[in-house]
Amino acid sequence: MIIKSFFDTNLMVRHLYETIAYGVIIGTSIFLRLFQLSERAMHHDESLHSFYSWQLAQGNGLTHNPMMHGPLQMELTAGVFFLFGDSDFTARLIYVIAGSALTLIPLIFREWLGREGAIITAIMLSVSPSLLYFSRFARNDILMAVFTFVIIMLVWDYLKKGSNRRLYWIAGLMALSFCTKESAFLVTGMIGLYCIAIYITQIGFQSLPLINLRTDSYPVIYKTFSGSIVDSIRAGISITTIPRSASMAIFLIALTLPQWAAVTGIIQHTFLFNWTNLILVGEVGNIGMPVGGGKVIAFLATSILFGLSAYLGYKWCWRIWWRSTLLFYAIWLTAYTTFFTNIGGGISSGLWQSLGYWIVQQGEARGDQPFFYYLIITPTYEYLPLITSVLAATYYIRRKNKFGIYLAYWCLSTFILYTIASEKMPWLLVNIALPMIVLSGQFLGSLVNKINWSKALRPRQLFLFFVGPVTMISFGIIVLTLPDYKTDTTLLIPIAITILLGYLCHLILRRSNSTTIQSSLALLCIGSGLFLLILTIRTSIEASFKNSDIPVEMMVYTQTSPDLKLTMKSIDALADQMKPDKSPQITIDQTSGFTWPWTWYLRNYEKVDYPVFSDSNKPSASETNVVLVHSRNKDASDKAYSRDFHPPIRVPHRWWFPEHKYRDIDFLKFTSGIVSMKSWKELTQYWLFRQGVAEEIGSEDAYLYVREDHPDINFVTDKIRHGP
Repeated sequence: MIIKSFFDTNLMVRHLYETIAYGVIIGTSIFLRLFQLSERAMHHDESLHSFYSWQLAQGNGLTHNPMMHGPLQMELTAGVFFLFGDSDFTARLIYVIAGSALTLIPLIFREWLGREGAIITAIMLSVSPSLLYFSRFARNDILMAVFTFVIIMLVWDYLKKGSNRRLYWIAGLMALSFCTKESAFLVTGMIGLYCIAIYITQIGFQSLPLINLRTDSYPVIYKTFSGSIVDSIRAGISITTIPRSASMAIFLIALTLPQWAAVTGIIQHTFLFNWTNLILVGEVGNIGMPVGGGKVIAFLATSILFGLSAYLGYKWCWRIWWRSTLLFYAIWLTAYTTFFTNIGGGISSGLWQSLGYWIVQQGEARGDQPFFYYLIITPTYEYLPLITSVLAATYYIRRKNKFGIYLAYWCLSTFILYTIASEKMPWLLVNIALPMIVLSGQFLGSLVNKINWSKALRPRQLFLFFVGPVTMISFGIIVLTLPDYKTDTTLLIPIAITILLGYLCHLILRRSNSTTIQSSLALLCIGSGLFLLILTIRTSIEASFKNSDIPVEMMVYTQTSPDLKLTMKSIDALADQMKPDKSPQITIDQTSGFTWPWTWYLRNYEKVDYPVFSDSNKPSASETNVVLVHSRNKDASDKAYSRDFHPPIRVPHRWWFPEHKYRDIDFLKFTSGIVSMKSWKELTQYWLFRQGVAEEIGSEDAYLYVREDHPDINFVTDKIRHGP
């Protein structure tokens, strides 16, 4: 078994350095994810997930709402709350555990990643800016990363070895994925397409003896090839007669087919279905659910897919199918029905609305990001795996390395799928970064094995090791220090230095013989990679600790400002002052969703009101101690609270990165920027120091009204925007 090798004591003894390496990696990973975990203000999404987890832990139940994706994260967090209490720290603890566990997965699959490749992959997973940040963030993306990584590796393991035990592991992990987030559909489809492509390729090779490429016309070749596919299907789909690639594709289809029932909602507004006036996925009210007669169609579609799933399972391998399906739906039903407390609603929302809701949301294009969004944010944070994975994919395709091509397919298909999807968010970078890191780690590990370490300290080899870092440092220094002349000829200086160093590398490599050139190239790549790893660690620390709730980072998306966290601390201090006789009364204006994150922060306060102030519902003076109103309601609030309260303080409730910095880019601006020293300087200043955006941070503000006895608050957002 795969897991057994993990606990093989003899293996640990033989490879002591591996044990030490993984101990350091996992220790560092846990430390980075736990350190100052509760310091960042709770994001809107985090507060939603945490509050409903708390409600469940309090015994108030949980009803699946696809707006918050699958119910698993809330159920796991509720368990943490039950065991350790509820706080910002424990609200993020399950994600810390998942992010730390992610760094151990390469150890389990080092048979395929290689010993060195697994260690390098684990290091990169540990310090990845996006994976670290969202391992400290109460969203389910890091949970999906864990499940996806293991599924991808188990699929490959099955394709190579064929052990049916892997199928049960895959079934269980698939169930957890579908209970976590709808991106499970993308993962399933991506793997299924790969297996089908491999199967078709295998059929193609079997058809080659029947085809004469010199004399046969294209119709004849097509007829021969398609005939081979038809003959293969007629021969049956039993697990004992078909290739493993086809077997895996059928297994995934038979296992998950009923989950895809809501896909029929795509035809709702087409000429095929529009004439019926039936609603399969509602766009208002209970979004994603069928309405009226659409419920009948939804029931029939789901029933047919269940029947087809059983038929495929019976024809393929009944014993494996029913066991896998039982495992899948045991997990799935437990999660979606919240431990069988919401059976009818949980099953219907899980089978239909979970996908139906997000089919509707694709039309909303939440985030409204440009198509090139991931081409901007990926090199901002995940530059090391981005560069390395491109090199690795090119190398493995040329060498026809099947495992490398498999990982490259995972990288490319993931990037394409998330680029096509209308919703583009920074937390989805986790899904893009993960395959790039795995491919990069495996590739860098193979390069380490190619280095002739006995000759690595020779001057020529040392030059190759350091030439990459020296080139990058020189380029950065020159770009940052040269003045912005009206002409951009100064850009030729760093380009000339880069060309010169590249030419010196070329001369050294030309003098290398065939046995040393691979070692020389490997040293060149490893030296550059090590330097980029150091920069990556710096980027991670900046994003996760220094700027964790400050939107000079592109990953900080519509984030609750740190001033709200400070306000909450002052409310807690006020409550301590008023004990034991009284407790503070707090009023929060609900306008524009300002309920969150206050519903989470004030969950243990009894005297909290959430009115929606407007022209027809104006604020009025009361016994309240603290009032927070939306900026658009300030004038009416001033009249109500001017007598008994201090002058209001403007506080950013949520703030965001100035997205016009990249939204306005078009082809002309891009091409002119490439040859502009000023553009390179601004880009380098942001990439290294996050300069040039703080003063343009956008925000939606509130006004805070407090009485004279309220503790002082040392707000920080103005200092961040305008400097001390």
